[in-house]
Amino acid sequence: MSGQTQLACATCGALLNEGDLFCEQCGARAGEPPAPAPGCHACGAGSESIDADGYCTMCGVRQRAANSHVEVDLARAAAVSDQGRVHRRNEDAFHLELIDERTGAAVVCDGISSASAGDAAARHASTAAGELLAAALKDPAKHDIAEAMAGAIAAARAAVEQTPWTTRVDRDVPSCTLVSAAWSDGEMTVGWVGDSRAYWVAAGGARQLTVDESWAEEQVAEGRLSLEEAASDRRFHSITNWVGADAPERPPQIVRLEAEGPGRLILCSDGLWNYLSSPSELARLVEELSRDAAPAALARSLTEMALARGGHDNVTVAVVDIDRPSRRAQ
Repeated sequence: MSGQTQLACATCGALLNEGDLFCEQCGARAGEPPAPAPGCHACGAGSESIDADGYCTMCGVRQRAANSHVEVDLARAAAVSDQGRVHRRNEDAFHLELIDERTGAAVVCDGISSASAGDAAARHASTAAGELLAAALKDPAKHDIAEAMAGAIAAARAAVEQTPWTTRVDRDVPSCTLVSAAWSDGEMTVGWVGDSRAYWVAAGGARQLTVDESWAEEQVAEGRLSLEEAASDRRFHSITNWVGADAPERPPQIVRLEAEGPGRLILCSDGLWNYLSSPSELARLVEELSRDAAPAALARSLTEMALARGGHDNVTVAVVDIDRPSRRAQ
């Protein structure tokens, strides 16, 4: 435990540190009173009509879980996570933290649906990685950020390995994918495991910073199949690396880049990029919203696009405003 004062979120009870503006678990603003218990979203019956299993006793509709839709808005960075239109729970999670206006860390994790406790795995992994990256950014003289990124991914795996779960013969051990970013004064470091992605969107267009660790990506890279051929195969979405006790022993993927000008760093789960034909389509969607749109507005807009196009998976999007290094502006 650190020497920081431990406070509790009034909405969900998660621990907060002194100075926290938002709860990382539920997104509620620190210090605000808890929101009133919701009633039925289908028929409008009061909260007293919702039974212990989450069903409305008036109309029989099952209510959405508390984390079915979570938003955090930190002005220069924001994130949105939504359950989607098909899944019964949200197995995505994120961690978003700003050190100052030009420095911060973000992590997006996607719990693997075939695994046990995928939602808890994603939540624990994003918190462990995000907290380690934030700590390194607060003391840059003592930390190489690429080493900190590798350490953050290792911390995420350790956290997932400790996730409680109930053994079932048809379920794998808890696991998730992960994409994380740390930025400071226009310099960005991105690390990932699996197929959650990071994009850089600027005046020159958009480019994908990550390379999916997936069956399809490897088939295309090795020249065995075209992208169109791989897309028609049932193994198209199969990943070849993940965060979990049964993951293959591979070094994490890490890239570093420096902004040539202002732009947007976007991290997302496959619930978003499944509905993007290419990075150029992402650039078009960003441009349509306006370059002046706040990160929160862009994160919401991209999430809504994925939902409008089907929402067949959980959707999580984190958007960060990045300026070019200040030394270049002098």
